[in-house]
Amino acid sequence: MREEILESAICHAFPQLLSDLHSCGYRILSSQANLLGRRLDLLLQDLDGRICIIELKAGAPPMPQVRDQILDYAECWRSSFPSQSDLRLIVIGNIIPAETSAELANFGVESLAITQEQVLAALQLRQPNEKTVSKLKLIPDDLEKVKHLLSDHRAVEVPEGLVLKAPWNHEKVFLALVKRGEKHKELWMKNIYVQLYPQRPNCAVLYGPKVGPARRGPLHLNPRASSWQEETFQHVKPFIEYVQSNHKGPGRERNNFDWYRVINWDGFAESIGLK
Repeated sequence: MREEILESAICHAFPQLLSDLHSCGYRILSSQANLLGRRLDLLLQDLDGRICIIELKAGAPPMPQVRDQILDYAECWRSSFPSQSDLRLIVIGNIIPAETSAELANFGVESLAITQEQVLAALQLRQPNEKTVSKLKLIPDDLEKVKHLLSDHRAVEVPEGLVLKAPWNHEKVFLALVKRGEKHKELWMKNIYVQLYPQRPNCAVLYGPKVGPARRGPLHLNPRASSWQEETFQHVKPFIEYVQSNHKGPGRERNNFDWYRVINWDGFAESIGLK
């Protein structure tokens, strides 16, 4: 069952599918609430103002990605709203393996399995309810302070003793691009990247070496963007290898990025002008 179907089902049949939360006084504030560039699948609040963040995953939640994802949401929330730091975190999937449940619990995160059969039964029993708010934009109490607290400045600092020259590797190339002045993602946001050259919109970016989701293919390219430089691609092409592409759905094909791994960092560095 796709995540958006599970999300919609919970919004339509919250008392049936999440009866324990409902009986404790929790109600859905918003689906897909926006907090500092993060999308919170479901944001709940009880009568005493306590907050619950729910992350939904199709099938069995991938670990450790989902753990790190929801803990990042918690850090953003507590930094943004310190007076509302009493936070409940829940991961919901169609299947929750025992080891996943234990790992999440070790970090104070609850887990719950909701099957397709349970969704169908709940929707048949549901009562008409008010429409759930969607895409609520959450503004932190002190935005600039929050951004500073969340920023990882080490991500763009050159470690002592590291020389930015050949032999090149992922870390050196990433930091050399930052040092050259290429624009990088703001440090308070997740999954930092740096542009290969000035561009708007993004079309050629290299993710940092510590960005887990991009390790298989840290170089993301979008030749469909208006800022695309075909000449640069031809320069780097001999030194990279295609891995996969995004699939953002119908009508968003132009926003899909192609992922590449770098198979020759020395050649790649030279091809983008690093010496």
